[in-house]
Amino acid sequence: MIVSNAGDLGVLLREARKAKGWTQQDLAEMAGVTRQWVIGIEAGAPTARVGLVLDVLRCVDLLVDIMSDDTDTFDVVLGDGLDD
Repeated sequence: MIVSNAGDLGVLLREARKAKGWTQQDLAEMAGVTRQWVIGIEAGAPTARVGLVLDVLRCVDLLVDIMSDDTDTFDVVLGDGLDD
């Protein structure tokens, strides 16, 4: 999935969390953040600290791969790190 904004990232994180059967509180405790922080990220809050976002993504087994696109901007490609 190509993530081009904070809302896309929030949707992806929510789907991954739910696939694990975790509540927002479960993920918050695992990542060392508050439930409110998880709620904000899942809602697409654009002001979250990148380090915390990466920690939370790791908790749900997602990796980040950044690649250049044709418009001289960057998209973030997220996946589970497994080859198809």
